[in-house]
Amino acid sequence: METLILATLFLVGSHVVPGLPGMRSSLIEALGRRMFLAVYSIVSLAALVLLVWSYRTADAGTWLYLPSVEARTLAVLAMPVALFLLVGRLTTPAGSPEPVGIYRITAVPGSLSVLLWTLLHLAVLGGTRQVIVFAGMAAIALFSLVRNWQAASPARRRAGILPFSGMIRGREKLVWNEIGWGRLLLALAVWAALLLLHPVVIGPDPLAYLL
Repeated sequence: METLILATLFLVGSHVVPGLPGMRSSLIEALGRRMFLAVYSIVSLAALVLLVWSYRTADAGTWLYLPSVEARTLAVLAMPVALFLLVGRLTTPAGSPEPVGIYRITAVPGSLSVLLWTLLHLAVLGGTRQVIVFAGMAAIALFSLVRNWQAASPARRRAGILPFSGMIRGREKLVWNEIGWGRLLLALAVWAALLLLHPVVIGPDPLAYLL
């Protein structure tokens, strides 16, 4: 279990350290952009491989808590929100300082989607190994969220962090044609595919808790 903890900390560090204020620019200046990206990619991949290996070789450990049926049901039903934010982020250009599409709903859709994904999994996975890994992923997502929020333009910050919070406060408005039904349907399709493939690829069947 100690190896898994160290591997998780290594993964967190490989994402957090290059994102610290001034660290990325200093590394790029010292190594050059291409070399920095190459080293960063190698270290990130090595951290991920080490995490997977240490997870598989670690003892199952004890259950730190027993997730309730309600928590499992909520995780299944709330997952489309995380997928909708992710689809919106991946299909919406992020270069404009003015909020467009998903950025009217939240200023940080990508990192918020990953954070929500990790928290939903933490709610339903109480094993020691699982909690260690997903807690590390949640830390990475939270760091990314804070960094992206700080880097967001004042116009984008009008949307706030929580979905629709800027609209509730009257600082932003929903322009649905900037999002479109296609992105929503794609998110639902990905959700359905994940539910069907989850017991085949990963193991547990999330649908079992909806019956």
